[in-house]
Amino acid sequence: MQGLDITDRISLERAVREAEVRNRQILDSVMDYAIIATDMHGRVTSWNEGARRILGWSEAEMLGQTLQRTFTPEDVEQRQLLIEAAAALESGSGMDERWHVRKSGERFWANGSLMVLREETGEAIGFVKVLRDRTAERLASEALQKSERRLDALVRASSQSIFSASAHWRELRQLVGDGVLSDAVSATPDWQTMVHPDDRARLAQALAQATATKSGVDVEYRVLGADGHVGWTLMRAIPLLDEREQIAEWFGTSADITDKRVAEEQLRQLTETLEERVRERSAALLLAEEKLRQSQKMEAVGQLTGGLAHDFNNLLTAISVGLELLQTRIEQGKYDRLERYVEMAQSSAARATALTQRLLAFSRRQTLAPTALDVEALVRGMHDIIARTLGPSIALQLRPADQAWQVLVDAPQLENALLNLCINARDAMPDGGQLTISLHNRALDAAAAQQLELPPGDYVCLSVQDTGTGMTAEVMARVFEPFFTTKPIGQGTGLGLSMIYGFTRQSGGHVRIDSEVGVGTTMALYLPRFTGVLAQDDMAPADAPLQRNAAHSRTVLLVEDETAIRVLISEVLTEAGYRVIETAEGSAAVERLRSQEHIDVLVTDVGLTGGLNGRQVADAGRQSRPALPVLFVTGYAASAAVGAGQLDDGMEVLTKPFQAIELERRVAQLLERRAH
Repeated sequence: MQGLDITDRISLERAVREAEVRNRQILDSVMDYAIIATDMHGRVTSWNEGARRILGWSEAEMLGQTLQRTFTPEDVEQRQLLIEAAAALESGSGMDERWHVRKSGERFWANGSLMVLREETGEAIGFVKVLRDRTAERLASEALQKSERRLDALVRASSQSIFSASAHWRELRQLVGDGVLSDAVSATPDWQTMVHPDDRARLAQALAQATATKSGVDVEYRVLGADGHVGWTLMRAIPLLDEREQIAEWFGTSADITDKRVAEEQLRQLTETLEERVRERSAALLLAEEKLRQSQKMEAVGQLTGGLAHDFNNLLTAISVGLELLQTRIEQGKYDRLERYVEMAQSSAARATALTQRLLAFSRRQTLAPTALDVEALVRGMHDIIARTLGPSIALQLRPADQAWQVLVDAPQLENALLNLCINARDAMPDGGQLTISLHNRALDAAAAQQLELPPGDYVCLSVQDTGTGMTAEVMARVFEPFFTTKPIGQGTGLGLSMIYGFTRQSGGHVRIDSEVGVGTTMALYLPRFTGVLAQDDMAPADAPLQRNAAHSRTVLLVEDETAIRVLISEVLTEAGYRVIETAEGSAAVERLRSQEHIDVLVTDVGLTGGLNGRQVADAGRQSRPALPVLFVTGYAASAAVGAGQLDDGMEVLTKPFQAIELERRVAQLLERRAH
């Protein structure tokens, strides 16, 4: 038997692992900066050692938590995080200085930047926040400002200053002590020759404006030393007016701010360099994580393929044989009990539809999109897929909770996690056994929450228990490491549990393992309770009665390249009272839409062949008929009709296979919404 060469795959996995370690070491080596990555909802996905040192929370405490935890109550109330995120999305990045809050409750002043992380396609996938503790500088700046105010008050009260200048700045004298005239720096306009040539015009303009408005002057400029050294000076001065309200002379201070300007320039350059490095490393890390997540999904899909093929063959057999018997009975003139075969075909088609929708929802590629979720309904909906994956030698038992709480998670990712836990449990029971999926509501007090590294509160516990081989302490210690696996080469990537752990932590929860060698293993996912409104299931059929009188005199343009499907859809709509115009090509449909022909609604397949697809046909039709209702029909997941964008108003998606009554209902609903 010829073996499978997986050298390239192992090399790729090693390279990705080494890159992740290297990237993490780089981030954690930056101790003076808090470098924090979040998803598009502001939940923390990465937290470097600098963030722990500055803010006090560990990465384990912050993963899955919103970044608002570090904001002051005032900024949280003003939704400052959303404001910064919107500004960053508009300009690419944003800078700010404000007060933040440490874990201890202490406030500290920080300057920072918020940058947008984007995929190669340009789609925003998250943010990176870079903070630096500037409390000492802030306090020093406030102290300096206070000192300057006191000195300014003293100067105003006593008419004492560091230098004086003539009304038009032609003479400049340095004063020391109680107004005693010291050596003059210059008694001629030549004092300005010490100013850097590039700053002379700007300084002259500032002095002229202050003189014209009889206001104070505050200006920074470069000066040339005797040795050619270039420094920076901050000049502040106020005018002294005579009895005619004219400027008699100027009193002011001059300060060497060379070190300050050099430090500011170095900080700016360092910040820009660090931001660029963080942006590049974070983008690469997020891209690698997405590739790993999709790879792990595909591994699970492979585990499903054999069982699904068997199930679909059974369902197709029931449909095919039932229709053949129906045809035979009709040909024989035997019309009694024909509904048996119709119901058999409809039931099998409905089961096939459910399997297809579950598989499409599970395998689609997407970033985390948390929604309010009924976990018990999700588990029950996956019962058939899990049972087929386990096989006949393993008994499956569900133990639902009494009114299980809702959670806020990404439903496909939770399905992915549950299925992978069941696959791992199956592999741990090669000789068969029992797998139990349980749901419990858990209220964790401070002590219980501390053991799970979670905040106290309400959680839903989803556990998968097997009667398999169990794990040793050494295996349990490494079970969440990426690429760690006890399976033979070629039978697993070692990504499953690490991805489950990452998803659970990102969702604000935790994973607990209890295992005993020879007895079995229990994997428990703790997910925070969600008290909002439960999201509606988009696939749930509507219960409202169908109003067919709206179909009279309405015209449907039907675009479908599969002849059999086009004929069936046309007959369903015609039977419902619509006038149907059929076409198999997108270009022909566009011509009709651009004509003056009366058309009330467009029903089009998405994956048309031979040119334009369904979305392009709809977009072209909307140019001449902006309010045209559109029903997309697709055999793929509903997202196939949307692509990278969103469906416009008056557009809906109907996934194949579907019931005739559902087709009628969706067309009628589109027309009813248009009428209102």
